[in-house]
Amino acid sequence: MTEVTVEQPLHDDRYGRVREPKRRLGKTAKIIAVVIVSALVIAIAFVAFRPQTTPTTPKTLGYSVVDSSSTQVSVAIFPDQDRDVHCIVQATNEYEAVVGFTEVAIPADPNADPNSPRQMDIDLATTQIAASGHADACWFE
Repeated sequence: MTEVTVEQPLHDDRYGRVREPKRRLGKTAKIIAVVIVSALVIAIAFVAFRPQTTPTTPKTLGYSVVDSSSTQVSVAIFPDQDRDVHCIVQATNEYEAVVGFTEVAIPADPNADPNSPRQMDIDLATTQIAASGHADACWFE
Protein backbone atom coordinates (compact mmCIF):
# COMPACT_ATOMS: atom_id res chain seq x y z
CA MET A 1 0.00 0.00 0.00
CA THR A 2 1.19 3.44 -0.74
CA GLU A 3 0.99 6.19 1.75
CA VAL A 4 -0.26 9.53 0.50
CA THR A 5 0.79 12.71 2.23
CA VAL A 6 -0.99 15.98 1.75
CA GLU A 7 0.78 19.30 2.00
CA GLN A 8 -0.29 21.52 4.92
CA PRO A 9 -2.10 24.25 2.90
CA LEU A 10 -4.27 21.68 1.15
CA HIS A 11 -4.88 19.91 4.43
CA ASP A 12 -6.11 23.16 6.05
CA ASP A 13 -8.42 23.91 3.11
CA ARG A 14 -9.96 20.48 3.21
CA TYR A 15 -10.16 19.74 6.92
CA GLY A 16 -9.89 23.13 8.60
CA ARG A 17 -7.11 24.60 10.68
CA VAL A 18 -5.89 22.83 13.75
CA ARG A 19 -6.21 25.02 16.81
CA GLU A 20 -3.05 25.83 18.60
CA PRO A 21 -3.21 25.30 22.36
CA LYS A 22 -3.84 28.54 24.28
CA ARG A 23 -0.99 30.04 26.20
CA ARG A 24 -1.32 29.86 29.97
CA LEU A 25 -0.30 32.64 32.34
CA GLY A 26 3.19 32.32 33.64
CA LYS A 27 4.03 32.14 37.31
CA THR A 28 5.08 35.81 37.46
CA ALA A 29 1.87 36.94 35.76
CA LYS A 30 -0.22 34.94 38.25
CA ILE A 31 1.62 36.52 41.20
CA ILE A 32 1.09 40.01 39.77
CA ALA A 33 -2.61 39.29 39.22
CA VAL A 34 -3.02 38.06 42.82
CA VAL A 35 -1.26 41.18 44.16
CA ILE A 36 -3.49 43.50 42.10
CA VAL A 37 -6.70 41.73 43.13
CA SER A 38 -5.62 41.77 46.79
CA ALA A 39 -4.86 45.50 46.61
CA LEU A 40 -8.29 46.18 45.11
CA VAL A 41 -10.04 44.15 47.83
CA ILE A 42 -8.14 46.04 50.54
CA ALA A 43 -8.95 49.42 48.95
CA ILE A 44 -12.66 48.58 48.66
CA ALA A 45 -12.75 47.36 52.28
CA PHE A 46 -11.04 50.57 53.45
CA VAL A 47 -13.57 52.75 51.65
CA ALA A 48 -16.53 50.67 52.84
CA PHE A 49 -15.55 50.53 56.51
CA ARG A 50 -13.91 53.92 57.14
CA PRO A 51 -15.51 56.19 59.74
CA GLN A 52 -18.45 58.26 58.62
CA THR A 53 -17.49 61.83 57.68
CA THR A 54 -20.99 63.34 57.82
CA PRO A 55 -23.82 62.59 60.22
CA THR A 56 -26.94 60.79 59.18
CA THR A 57 -29.48 63.16 57.66
CA PRO A 58 -31.78 64.63 60.34
CA LYS A 59 -35.48 63.90 60.11
CA THR A 60 -38.13 66.57 60.51
CA LEU A 61 -40.95 65.09 62.57
CA GLY A 62 -43.25 68.09 62.42
CA TYR A 63 -43.66 71.80 62.98
CA SER A 64 -46.15 74.13 64.56
CA VAL A 65 -46.51 77.80 63.70
CA VAL A 66 -47.30 79.49 67.03
CA ASP A 67 -47.61 83.05 65.74
CA SER A 68 -45.81 85.51 63.49
CA SER A 69 -42.79 85.61 65.79
CA SER A 70 -42.45 81.97 66.83
CA THR A 71 -42.42 78.48 65.30
CA GLN A 72 -41.78 75.15 67.01
CA VAL A 73 -39.99 72.40 65.06
CA SER A 74 -39.66 68.74 66.12
CA VAL A 75 -36.63 66.98 64.70
CA ALA A 76 -34.93 63.61 65.15
CA ILE A 77 -31.13 63.79 65.07
CA PHE A 78 -28.84 60.79 65.26
CA PRO A 79 -26.18 61.24 67.98
CA ASP A 80 -22.56 60.14 67.63
CA GLN A 81 -20.49 58.33 70.26
CA ASP A 82 -17.25 60.22 69.60
CA ARG A 83 -18.07 63.58 67.99
CA ASP A 84 -20.44 66.48 68.60
CA VAL A 85 -23.19 66.87 66.01
CA HIS A 86 -24.29 70.38 64.95
CA CYS A 87 -27.47 70.91 62.94
CA ILE A 88 -29.26 73.84 61.34
CA VAL A 89 -32.99 74.13 61.99
CA GLN A 90 -34.90 76.78 60.10
CA ALA A 91 -38.37 78.11 59.38
CA THR A 92 -39.33 79.32 55.93
CA ASN A 93 -42.19 81.47 54.65
CA GLU A 94 -44.52 80.68 51.76
CA TYR A 95 -41.84 81.87 49.27
CA GLU A 96 -39.20 79.52 50.82
CA ALA A 97 -37.29 82.46 52.30
CA VAL A 98 -35.69 81.72 55.67
CA VAL A 99 -37.56 83.62 58.40
CA GLY A 100 -36.18 81.77 61.44
CA PHE A 101 -32.83 80.07 61.99
CA THR A 102 -30.93 78.36 64.78
CA GLU A 103 -28.03 75.97 65.21
CA VAL A 104 -28.47 73.02 67.56
CA ALA A 105 -25.55 71.12 69.12
CA ILE A 106 -25.77 67.54 70.36
CA PRO A 107 -22.73 66.61 72.46
CA ALA A 108 -20.94 63.31 71.95
CA ASP A 109 -22.36 60.52 74.09
CA PRO A 110 -20.38 57.26 74.48
CA ASN A 111 -23.59 55.47 75.51
CA ALA A 112 -25.63 56.75 72.55
CA ASP A 113 -27.07 54.29 70.07
CA PRO A 114 -26.24 55.69 66.60
CA ASN A 115 -29.28 53.87 65.19
CA SER A 116 -31.77 55.54 67.54
CA PRO A 117 -32.50 59.22 66.85
CA ARG A 118 -32.78 61.76 69.63
CA GLN A 119 -36.01 63.75 69.37
CA MET A 120 -35.77 67.48 70.02
CA ASP A 121 -38.42 70.20 70.08
CA ILE A 122 -36.86 73.50 69.05
CA ASP A 123 -38.47 76.93 69.42
CA LEU A 124 -37.50 79.32 66.64
CA ALA A 125 -37.90 83.07 66.74
CA THR A 126 -39.18 84.20 63.34
CA THR A 127 -39.26 87.58 61.60
CA GLN A 128 -42.67 86.90 60.00
CA ILE A 129 -45.21 84.11 59.93
CA ALA A 130 -43.65 80.84 58.83
CA ALA A 131 -45.13 78.36 56.35
CA SER A 132 -42.89 75.45 57.38
CA GLY A 133 -40.07 74.40 59.66
CA HIS A 134 -37.41 71.76 59.08
CA ALA A 135 -33.93 70.49 59.92
CA ASP A 136 -31.68 71.57 57.09
CA ALA A 137 -28.22 70.01 57.51
CA CYS A 138 -25.91 68.44 60.10
CA TRP A 139 -22.12 68.13 60.46
CA PHE A 140 -19.56 66.80 62.93
CA GLU A 141 -17.44 69.18 64.95
